[in-house]
Amino acid sequence: MDERIREAIFPVAIYSKSGVIEGAELLKEPCDLQIGLSEQHLITVRGKGSIVLDFGRELHASVRILTLGADGGEAQVRIRTGESVSEACAELGQKNAGNYHALRDIRTKILIYSDQEFLQTGFRFVRIDFEEEKTVVLKAVLATQIRRDLHAAGGFECDDERVNEIFRVAKRTLELNMQNYIWDGIKRDRLVWIGDMHPETTAICCLFGSDRSVERSLDYTTSHTPLPQWMNGIPSYTCWWLIILHDYYLQNGDKAYLEKNKDYLEGAVRLLNDCVSEKGEITVEALFDWPSNNSADEKIGIYAIWALAARYAFVLFEELALDTELCVRMTEKLARNRNITVEKFKQCEAMLVYAGLKKPSESFAFLTEHGAKGFSTFMSYYLLVAIAQTDAARAVALMKEYYGAMLDLGATTFWEDFNLDWVKGSAPITRLPKAGENDIHGDFGDHCYVGFRHSLCHGWSCGPVSFLIKSIGGIEILAPGCKKMRVNPVAAGLKYYKITYPTPFGCIEIELKDGRITKKIPDGIEVVG
Repeated sequence: MDERIREAIFPVAIYSKSGVIEGAELLKEPCDLQIGLSEQHLITVRGKGSIVLDFGRELHASVRILTLGADGGEAQVRIRTGESVSEACAELGQKNAGNYHALRDIRTKILIYSDQEFLQTGFRFVRIDFEEEKTVVLKAVLATQIRRDLHAAGGFECDDERVNEIFRVAKRTLELNMQNYIWDGIKRDRLVWIGDMHPETTAICCLFGSDRSVERSLDYTTSHTPLPQWMNGIPSYTCWWLIILHDYYLQNGDKAYLEKNKDYLEGAVRLLNDCVSEKGEITVEALFDWPSNNSADEKIGIYAIWALAARYAFVLFEELALDTELCVRMTEKLARNRNITVEKFKQCEAMLVYAGLKKPSESFAFLTEHGAKGFSTFMSYYLLVAIAQTDAARAVALMKEYYGAMLDLGATTFWEDFNLDWVKGSAPITRLPKAGENDIHGDFGDHCYVGFRHSLCHGWSCGPVSFLIKSIGGIEILAPGCKKMRVNPVAAGLKYYKITYPTPFGCIEIELKDGRITKKIPDGIEVVG
């Protein structure tokens, strides 16, 4: 059953228009969405022209056009959507602009007395070109947003408005990708990439405690990946499935759901163990993240994911009364591998810390060298957590440097990837570049996200949500269902904050005010440490 809602969103601004378009400003005014024969709220287009509408923020939506009249009963138009102005105005093939998995650039007819919807994708801007010498009369052009009616119990607010804005945008990025299943990005494929879901699942636990989209996505992947296949065809993604299952079980303590996955879990761990040599090396090709792909460091990042999966497998096997010898054996083999020196990619180093393979203080200088340069959106949570274990205030500052740069470039959701080296000389996504400026959307990107194919609303970039709630809040779950926890908040250079974290027993509330941190813990939770 599709539980999503449909919501009418009107444009907030007209970026540009050409030709004769009378009453264009009326497009920004909400109106009743019904065509009638005595309409007064009308926009008249006389001949060829174009208009670019700005909806103010990224949406997962379709484009809806209400047409009263057109010469001859119909008119040909071209409709283009874009996450940036430049994408909305690009020709197909220009800087990799295209209809990738979701249509966003079409030629079609609009008809008299019609209410039509076109496209369904992620966008902020819509360009309509009227391609014939005809008079066309419109009542409205709007977006029909398609989303779930989500209400978060968890939250974060503080005295630093820049931090608050980063949190809000990260949260919105996540929620737009929490459709019936968890997606990577709303503009492209709607696949369930289990290996990319951990940052989203972690943030979902921090905001909602649990959500059906997580279980649907986990169940979909197991049902469509019979053993001995790798999830999404990538061995490390099976590791991530195990890690997600562990973290989700710790949060909610749903033993029945864990039991449901018992056989698959045991079979997956056997597969993973078979890929670890006696020297502790991973013997299959896998993927860590795209920026580090095919580098020597990538092998170290993959090794860290395997080690984390082995450790978590032990916990789950104990919960299920399975023989843990297999998990112990895999962990012992992995411990023999000492070739774990990262040369370049900060995210690979951060994963060593996150997996407990390296002390945070030993990695701090490497992770903070040149500030937030070298950060990765997908790996931002692990980077921030690793840095915060040595200096939480420094982690907050680097988050502001990295994510704040996207905000300054017009982001209303966070991106598939981002490199601070792209910033200098680049125009924001809210306008076309001037002569000599770079196009932050069309001129950059790599691997599978070159140019305009680059997604500017990618769920895995929501790392600030869980960092600010869980890491600054010092929240650690020690027993399934949050029955035993550590709650050791840090000030992180802030003067005030309020953190709310959902558990099966109710919300934990943490407040920093006047130099003093207070905690409210629901009954039923044993707090240690």
